Amino acid sequence: MHSLQKQFHEFVKAEELLREDDHVLLAVSGGLDSMVMADLFAKSSWSFSIAHCNFNLRGTESDGDEAFVKDWANANEVKIYTERFDLGEGSTQLNARNARYQWFEELVATKGYSKIATAHHLNDSLETLLINLSRGTGIKGIAGIKAKSGNVIRPLLFASKDQLKKYAADHSLKWREDSSNEKTDYDRNLLRHVVIPELEKLNPSMVETFRNTAERLGLANEIVQRNVDEIKKKSLVTRGSMTELKLEWLQAQTDFLLLSEILGEFGFNYVTTKEIFKAIGKSGKQFYAGNVELTMDRKSLFIKEAQDELDAENVIDAVGGFQFGEKKLKLSIVGRAEVELSDATSNKVYLNADLLSFPLKIRKWRDGDRFTPLGLDGTKKVSDYLIDAKTPLVKKNGVMVLLSEDEIVWLVNHQISELFKITDQTKKILTISLTSE
Repeated sequence: MHSLQKQFHEFVKAEELLREDDHVLLAVSGGLDSMVMADLFAKSSWSFSIAHCNFNLRGTESDGDEAFVKDWANANEVKIYTERFDLGEGSTQLNARNARYQWFEELVATKGYSKIATAHHLNDSLETLLINLSRGTGIKGIAGIKAKSGNVIRPLLFASKDQLKKYAADHSLKWREDSSNEKTDYDRNLLRHVVIPELEKLNPSMVETFRNTAERLGLANEIVQRNVDEIKKKSLVTRGSMTELKLEWLQAQTDFLLLSEILGEFGFNYVTTKEIFKAIGKSGKQFYAGNVELTMDRKSLFIKEAQDELDAENVIDAVGGFQFGEKKLKLSIVGRAEVELSDATSNKVYLNADLLSFPLKIRKWRDGDRFTPLGLDGTKKVSDYLIDAKTPLVKKNGVMVLLSEDEIVWLVNHQISELFKITDQTKKILTISLTSE
């Protein structure tokens, strides 16, 4: 058995990439890397088929690649799928990648494959690391390419390009050369043909030594992700459209790394996360990433899509059910015998219907709004009431009021007005409940 073939089987086993009963779809372009992968699978016991993408980017060359891969598949009695793509406008590389993987996933879903195998190798991983470093990256980016991501596996990731060339020579394998790979107008080609050769002058064994570096970085990333997952499990709470990240775990300066990993999932980059970290404890401060809004409270960060709901007045012209954003309001008239005040909660109230005038209105509270809280003789500013109730700013901004003839009847989810409470003389009672969809 060839040494590369032995390493291939050992790597697949060590990384737990395949089971004996897996049916694998190989992404085969016709180039050296994918033809070595196809040959290794042909010499293995795993069941596999081939998928080839023709993006029509190099005219007759692209058609020649397709014909070459078809000939190999037929000669080796391997099932092959081919597809031609029109990539349209935008980034050719990105569009090609998206189209490729979308098609692969369709084949997996419809043809019964359990894994997709690509021919990425050690040099590809090094190039990816250098690209990420040049653009700015976190721990995931400097760990290179992973051996498996979901149902996508990379069984050649242990091998260098030189090892693949030697294997191909030893087995007289044929492959197709992509002329575009020699151009240096792509970032990856520039690294491959210019940057890495210069770095190899410092360390001729750079690609080989990177194997151990990538392994250590990958393990470091796993440690970080394990900690991140534990924090998310205990301290990340989502209620409707709002996510709260409690900060009781944030103790040391080094915890910033974990915070940056968590907030990165919401679109906050390293620089913004640094500002957020510096502002911890400054209640009310807000940060944005695209359409995501983060509001700081004393002990938590609140994250939601930056969108305004219920800014306008919404009219409720009769009893029944009404939908406002993610909230559902239900109003019904009940008799006194049906009332159980012990059943009243912050989102279910009983009001004197005889004192109400339809249509009612519901909107967000505004500066200057005043009402008469239950139990008080005089009015109080809504803003002061919410401050006294220690309502977090991120929640305070979204508090609603229900009005009858411009008089606040209910500070929603907080308190009803003394003016509309039920008494022993009340005959007609309106019950209102608010639920999240």
